[in-house]
Amino acid sequence: MRLQVLVWVLVCFCLNSLWAQKYSSTYEKEIIKLYEKDSINYNLFENLLVIDSSMTKDLVSKYQNRVDTVLRTFPEKEDKEKREKKRIRDIYNVLHQHFLKKYDLNAYFNDIFQNGNYNCVTASALYVYAFEELDIPYHIKETPSHVFLIAYPETYKIYLETTVPGQYGFIVPNDNEIRKIIDELISYKLVTKDEVLSSGYSKFYEEYFYGKEYITKQSLIGMQYYNKGVVTFKEEKYEEALSNFRKATIYYHSPVLKLFVKNSMMLQLDFLELNTREDIHLLKEAFDVLVFEDDLGENELKYLMNKIVTHDDNNTDFITYVIDEFSLLKNEKIKNLGLAYFYEYLARDQATDENSEEALLYSGKLLEINPKSKIAKKIIEYFCFRDLSYSTFDEESLESFKTITDRYEFIKETERYHVYLAQLCASISFQKFINKDINEAKEYLLEFENIVDTHEKVFNKVNKQLISQLYLKAGNYYYYKGQYRNSYTIFSKGLSYFEGNHPELQKKAQWSKEEF
Repeated sequence: MRLQVLVWVLVCFCLNSLWAQKYSSTYEKEIIKLYEKDSINYNLFENLLVIDSSMTKDLVSKYQNRVDTVLRTFPEKEDKEKREKKRIRDIYNVLHQHFLKKYDLNAYFNDIFQNGNYNCVTASALYVYAFEELDIPYHIKETPSHVFLIAYPETYKIYLETTVPGQYGFIVPNDNEIRKIIDELISYKLVTKDEVLSSGYSKFYEEYFYGKEYITKQSLIGMQYYNKGVVTFKEEKYEEALSNFRKATIYYHSPVLKLFVKNSMMLQLDFLELNTREDIHLLKEAFDVLVFEDDLGENELKYLMNKIVTHDDNNTDFITYVIDEFSLLKNEKIKNLGLAYFYEYLARDQATDENSEEALLYSGKLLEINPKSKIAKKIIEYFCFRDLSYSTFDEESLESFKTITDRYEFIKETERYHVYLAQLCASISFQKFINKDINEAKEYLLEFENIVDTHEKVFNKVNKQLISQLYLKAGNYYYYKGQYRNSYTIFSKGLSYFEGNHPELQKKAQWSKEEF
């Protein structure tokens, strides 16, 4: 029987050469590839048997002939219900007697013919083949841990428990038997008492066993691979387990497969060094399969990415290659989390080495993915003001400052921005007054005053000596030109910033006032 698992996720995926499917034999590969090309016209018997690595076409024919020989002994379909039910019972019993000798949880279809071992999947597959050959309508029913058949699901509704020989495997139950069967389901916690009572035993039995939900015959092929995958997974043969689970998905859509595919894949990824391009391809292709949050949590993702950035072999060039690969991911969430992680790493790394150009580049990339990144903003702000503090505080410096702050608008929201802008304007204005570029000097002086007057805390953080020199230089220009009212206005404005406590500006303001 298959393991009971509570998660239902439909899996369907395709991986390329680096996650290439491995096959137990060339014959198995040939048959599976043929099925993938044409899933309607295929040989059920052959697809069931190629799970055995030693299987050959001759053996398939031999085993199929053995079954066909037995099937030819059965009479034609009967018109009367009673006689047809008896015929089905005979078919059921004869096949059991001829082929099914011993129940084995880990049996495969080939075991039926080699030693008579079987389980619910392989026994059901044998009866499915027989019913199709004998034109007997059927449904394959699946419960969380079992598979069984219903013959004549629309009319006679014959329950066939393929793992139980004799009278208990062939059931057309009465009311008492129905109640017993349902109570057993309740005891196994496959259904709840409330579910049963809400519709009644008979109706619930009808819906549960004969409802419209049933699986396809090819699902039995997939179930074999699923069972084999579970066995190899328990043996910690994760690569082989993944191979079997992937084969299972070709035939079988199940609530359990994705979980095992994910676990097998994650365990394989854990063994990767993640220091080669091939490893990164493997990682990328796994991420294209795994569903973020359902299969792959953020902590697991960060663990794998951390392996990349902390590996001694992986330099900046390799990380940028990883970024290029991640940018091609189909899953937007994984892609963005990955790119943000690697850009943040590179931005921090370059910032630590004081490489402003590269640090700003990667921080900018990080902001494109995560506009709220505090790390990116801090790095950009740091280098913006660091580079400015190394400059000559001239017009070229101001132009560079405005260029980067226009690109990163968040800098303008900081107090530091207004302090540096005021400092720049004051410095340029001072130089302009020295060079007698009076009109431009006045413009920069007015811009400085506008910043300081609008942001009250700025003046306390600018260079006080520069500001006093600026107002003394500007006021002196007009004073010695005989424009005393202008000089008085400038000296007084400068003095106001120092709250009247600047002897030189106070003296010059008084002189100007006395002159007019």
